[in-house]
Amino acid sequence: MSRSRFLWFAPLLALAFGILAGVAGPKPGGPSGPPLKHSEARDAGETFCPAKTLVYGAIVIPNGRCYLIAVLRDRRGTFLAFAPEDTHIPPGQRVRLDTPAGPKLKGRLFLVPLETDVALVPVNNLTLVPARIDDSGIRLTIVVLGTQAPNPPAVIIDERER
Repeated sequence: MSRSRFLWFAPLLALAFGILAGVAGPKPGGPSGPPLKHSEARDAGETFCPAKTLVYGAIVIPNGRCYLIAVLRDRRGTFLAFAPEDTHIPPGQRVRLDTPAGPKLKGRLFLVPLETDVALVPVNNLTLVPARIDDSGIRLTIVVLGTQAPNPPAVIIDERER
């Protein structure tokens, strides 16, 4: 008698676990977060004009202006640099920051910390980089392309209406 009850109860129990696993399990379609609205690739030296104000901690990058995307490295670390488009930095060339013009240029940049395992540029240098910009409407992900890093360095920046 107990064996027949078990045979009736086992499929019911399996069905319940299957339903619970489907409801509580991971959702297909990648990582959670806002869906991607727009993605574009920019070559080194191409301008980027954010539609919204970009905010990373205390760093506020205003919209309504266009920027060149660069990587800067100094004693403090590596940074994604937003340079005004009128800085006339030639693509493919490194700009040394330990020259007399270096501090003046550095003062015009918006610097966002960039985590990376490899040296993208030498210390006290800046260079324009190609990037992929993924816009979700509330966050902007900027991925530095063309590096030797196994995982391309990326920065996630909040977007705000201002």
